[in-house]
Amino acid sequence: MMQGAPATERPKVVVGTAAVALILAATRWGSYIGVSPLFLTDALLALGLAQWLIARSAQGKLPVTGLVQRSRPGMVFNLFFAYVVVRVAFAFAQNVATSDWIRDSAPFLYSFLAFVSAASIARASARARTRTLRILVGALSVHLVWATFSIWTGFTGIPLPGGAAAVFQIRPDIDMAVLGVGAGTFLLAAFRSRRRFWPIVAVFVSLADVFSLQSRAGLISVVASMFVAYLIFYTSTPSKSGRRLFSQMLVPIAIAILLVVLPQTGPGQRLIATVNSSSAVTQAQLSAQGTENARRLVWSQVVAWTNETPSRQLFGSGFGNDFLTQSGTISFLEGTTYDNVRSPHNYFVGIYARMGLVGLLLAGGVVLSMLITIFLRLRLIATDGVLAMATMIVVAILPVASLGVVLEAPFGAVPFWWAAGIVLSSAPVRRQTSRQVKKHFDSTEAREYSSIVTADS
Repeated sequence: MMQGAPATERPKVVVGTAAVALILAATRWGSYIGVSPLFLTDALLALGLAQWLIARSAQGKLPVTGLVQRSRPGMVFNLFFAYVVVRVAFAFAQNVATSDWIRDSAPFLYSFLAFVSAASIARASARARTRTLRILVGALSVHLVWATFSIWTGFTGIPLPGGAAAVFQIRPDIDMAVLGVGAGTFLLAAFRSRRRFWPIVAVFVSLADVFSLQSRAGLISVVASMFVAYLIFYTSTPSKSGRRLFSQMLVPIAIAILLVVLPQTGPGQRLIATVNSSSAVTQAQLSAQGTENARRLVWSQVVAWTNETPSRQLFGSGFGNDFLTQSGTISFLEGTTYDNVRSPHNYFVGIYARMGLVGLLLAGGVVLSMLITIFLRLRLIATDGVLAMATMIVVAILPVASLGVVLEAPFGAVPFWWAAGIVLSSAPVRRQTSRQVKKHFDSTEAREYSSIVTADS
């Protein structure tokens, strides 16, 4: 590239990488670094977006590289985001406290990151994607180190100013999800790399951490993330490869070990007690049943309260109102490990209460489109580390969001929607567009990236 030709320069990393890396490295307490209402996560997002917008204004819109087939997250997501914006705007006119309105609506508005990440990944160079992956893997490594220390020493953390969270404090749901993303990433590295010792060590340490915690949804997240990592490796490996044959032999061994080890662990016992109530004998299992019954009661009463009026059923109650108190269910959630709860511990029940049937259908459509995209584009996802990482983030966060308060907070919403945009950008498009994409993918830059992937494998 000739000096003095900035119009062809591309971003150093995928936009939003710094904020996502902060969350992956520090999870919940990382999202509270700062002084309310200004937090480091939002500052990193603002700086990344500002740099991106300034570069785009000065250089114009860069052509896509051809890795993914579109630079937008798609029509279903567009409808979902538009409805979120409209519903948030109308809720402001409902005479609610501004602070509560901001608190409730901000996690939903973080979904705009899907537009940013989709546009950025479509135009990111091979070097930018490789650099992004290295940063995120580094963040996962940092998380594994401090989480292991806190879990096995019982360290409760160093309080941050304001008392919202403590540095190095474990929150089982999101930390288990991130440990799952890390375990999947390290497993994929162990399969693909010739230097397997440290990735294998990281996988076993991650699993030891996970089994020592108590979240059932977190356990599902870990299994789902590692399963996706296995599928990515299996799909991208030639059928006659010795590595693929070895990976096939590992499946029955892994299942047998899981069946033996799982019932001996805290999350495994809680999960078994949830599926088979008659097997609950320990205090942890009985506690798990009690928690599950309380949540089901909350979900059913919140749904019933939402259904009381046709307008609320269709469009929800809005943002800024305390629908848990209004539905008479807050007492079932008080006294848990979560303070100031404004969510029913189920993202989709919460969406129904706040945005009604319209919002629930649109959110369900977004999730379904992501899962279908992952299924249809697994071969493409297997060719790029950032696509693979984004896929594991989406798959890991969905279970804990379905049984906890994760996507209603920045530590879940920021990485999830950033990853969602990348996943949705890889969705199949019409044949004519596919030919245009192939033309771009045959460029020198694409061939250069292919050589990097081959070398890493």
